[in-house]
Amino acid sequence: MAEKKSQYCFRIEDLPRVNLTGDEKLPSMANLLLSDKMLISFIENPAGCVFPVHSHESEQILIMLEGEEEHVCGDETFLMKAGDVCVHPSNVPHGGQTKTGFKGIDIFCPPRPDHVEKLKKALKEQGEK
Repeated sequence: MAEKKSQYCFRIEDLPRVNLTGDEKLPSMANLLLSDKMLISFIENPAGCVFPVHSHESEQILIMLEGEEEHVCGDETFLMKAGDVCVHPSNVPHGGQTKTGFKGIDIFCPPRPDHVEKLKKALKEQGEK
């Protein structure tokens, strides 16, 4: 029997994959899922990846699933490891670099506009609307 796919259920590996930083050598890659009021980013940074310090209006929660990252949030620098969660308030500078590589989940509310544009571009390239 064929498995029926729900309009509410997705596989991470099937979500559009985008380069978040534009770095081609050590890119921060993510599979993105957009709803009306939030954006979820299943992020993977390879060992040596640097995510430049930046800020945006969206609130962001980073859940570290694997690996670790030397993380900056506001005026603090700290090591995030698997199992850690960081809340990034709106417009607070944040970023980081990883020696080990890491996998995590970023939640943005409201959706982060520049990531939404990257998602739309990826969908267009896939021939979807």
